[in-house]
Amino acid sequence: MSLPSGVISRHVQTNRLQFHLLERGTQHQGEPVVLVHGNVSSGRFFDELLAALPSQYYGIAPDLRGYGHSETKAIDASRGVRDWSDDLHSLFDTLRLEKIHLLGWSLGGGVVMQYAIDHPGRVKSLTLMAPVSPY
Repeated sequence: MSLPSGVISRHVQTNRLQFHLLERGTQHQGEPVVLVHGNVSSGRFFDELLAALPSQYYGIAPDLRGYGHSETKAIDASRGVRDWSDDLHSLFDTLRLEKIHLLGWSLGGGVVMQYAIDHPGRVKSLTLMAPVSPY
């Protein structure tokens, strides 16, 4: 299946794993908006939203570890969603993204909430779409 116009697919190697992500815009010419998918999904869930983002935003939709085309590595369940949150932190560092708008859907909601707890100074806004329960 092809991607919407303006959306590209690429891989990014971080110090934790190789990410696959969908991307629209350029990272140095727009405010970063990161769209984090839910369980049994991938960044592909957001391809139409990425295509519709206004031009002042740089949009990315990464595949979390073990989903889509990102590298598969074990998750330490005793850490909750922190492995995924730490993975995102390594991606943001690799891409040199400082202040980030985050949107998380389902499982992704839990991941972005954990990221905001661990790195509040890097989060410009946080949007939750039917997030997982905090319990």
